[in-house]
Amino acid sequence: MSDQAGLRTAYQVPADGSAPPRRLLSVSRPVDEAAYTQDGEWLVFRTGSGGGRDIAAMRTGTDSAPRALVATAAEEFSPSVSPDGQWLAYGSDESGRAEIYVRPFPDTQGARYAVSRAGGSEPVWSHSGRELFYRDGANRLVAAEIAPGPAFRVATERVLFSTSGYATDNRHRHYTVSPDDRTFYFVKSGARAGAQNELVVVLNWFDRLTRIVGR
Repeated sequence: MSDQAGLRTAYQVPADGSAPPRRLLSVSRPVDEAAYTQDGEWLVFRTGSGGGRDIAAMRTGTDSAPRALVATAAEEFSPSVSPDGQWLAYGSDESGRAEIYVRPFPDTQGARYAVSRAGGSEPVWSHSGRELFYRDGANRLVAAEIAPGPAFRVATERVLFSTSGYATDNRHRHYTVSPDDRTFYFVKSGARAGAQNELVVVLNWFDRLTRIVGR
């Protein structure tokens, strides 16, 4: 995300810096969250900052204008599409507090399923698509196991661990899961008031480590 053109929106840049940033969206409202679906065919994003948050999408190379996915009087945020591209998980305060919901994707008007019941934020799909993770109202990470079959149904839920002490924001995702779905990565909260969190990304780290140790 960048506001280099005046209004915050989504950009794309090669990881090696070989080309300048390319603007992905030209919409009239600020964009705070955006991600491609796993097949790269859709760019799903959330508009609205500080209020009036809605979720929309554009089909890459096809759509000339975004299409609304979830746009109601409530606040909708944290969109996350399942790896198979069939389901959209998101947060909404339509009940009076933030909870997690799932709709079919991209035809989101066909159904709506409530996942969390005691507060929920930051939905993240496992890479296998068999689980949907989220933080509950007690700041714990929960794994919802998705039942197999064409219809969406949560088979079981289990609390994994407390996430107290790690950065959180119920309007933005603040953690991720490893490709094998066995490790979670969080940003630790700053120890001082006003402290800034710093995230360092190292590319080709194994090659760099080999050069350092000389093996």
